[in-house]
Amino acid sequence: MRTKVPPPRWVFHLTRRTRRKIIRGVLVTAIFLGFNGLLAALFGVTILNYTIAGLSVSSIVIVAAIGLTLLYGIRGFANFAHGDIMALGAYVALSLNLNGISLIWGAVASFVVLAVVGILLEVIIFSRLEGRGPVAPIVASVGLALIIQNGIRAVATTRIWIYPVAALPEIQIVPGLGLDPIRHILTPAIGLLFVISVHILLTYTNLGKAMRATADNLELAKATGIDTKRVTYATWAVSCSFASTAGVLLGLASFLRPEMGLNILLLIFAAVIVGGIGSPWGAVLGGLAIGLSQEMSVPVFVWLGQPNVIGLVNSSAYKVAIPFVILILVLIIRPWGIAGRPPAFARRVFFVERITQALGRGTTTADPVEGNDGG
Repeated sequence: MRTKVPPPRWVFHLTRRTRRKIIRGVLVTAIFLGFNGLLAALFGVTILNYTIAGLSVSSIVIVAAIGLTLLYGIRGFANFAHGDIMALGAYVALSLNLNGISLIWGAVASFVVLAVVGILLEVIIFSRLEGRGPVAPIVASVGLALIIQNGIRAVATTRIWIYPVAALPEIQIVPGLGLDPIRHILTPAIGLLFVISVHILLTYTNLGKAMRATADNLELAKATGIDTKRVTYATWAVSCSFASTAGVLLGLASFLRPEMGLNILLLIFAAVIVGGIGSPWGAVLGGLAIGLSQEMSVPVFVWLGQPNVIGLVNSSAYKVAIPFVILILVLIIRPWGIAGRPPAFARRVFFVERITQALGRGTTTADPVEGNDGG
């Protein structure tokens, strides 16, 4: 008698929905690579330097945006201190580095320290504002941002700091196209590592499942026995530790100053809104859209700055406007974001509905309906 051999059980089982997402991701990646190949064929390989720079910026924005969107999903308010928490993490790593600890261990220690800081912020400030609506914690986060920023300014002064990291030679791929080992290889690698880690956390761990349940329905999560306080503390720890790493990466890409987090905060919010508020995968997609669009628009603005075109003065500075143009378009067409879940009451967007009605009137003629006045 032949016995049936049970099929092998995989540790990471891919559902049908996950497989669809992977196929879509592969398709979008193939389109993106094809588009860059076309740009390289038309304008030369040097144009790809802007794509590489965009991936570097996207990685920093993604790491910060994941932490921000996780906190929004659990606590339900936008943390305007998130950028300054990034700066605090960058300065903690710098202080340890200046005291003889390597920057790698300084970044790891900053990750842990900011996780503890996040828990303390919830215990001391934001837990006391629970049940007062979203306005009170938002105002508190603005005040917290000012406290952190001015505290950094008081301790580290307004001097511009640079991480004492030895400059590494650029890796030449082809003439005119090179990779900086830190900005173009290490930063995207860390960004990818954090994306994978948050996916494993939310999909395959009990804490991640409890976080998702709490974000979906707080009262139902409490009724099913989930310790929502523990989930909230863990979310604050993850959010602030991710912000710490994003701050260190931002410091490696440029330099450190007290308002460094404030300057990038708008990009992080744009990434969260474009991707879908409360969706970690939306934060990844939004971060890619924001970072790549900002850097890949530079050649267009440089072309517009030529005297024989329109002579746009300081043309490359206008690149910061492109992410917000994308933000406005997404808010008009799909206000819940690329990967966000539409609310039950919004069947379609008002703008799209108006276009549909206009097209319907142009193609079909409604028959007149006699009203019944009851007389």
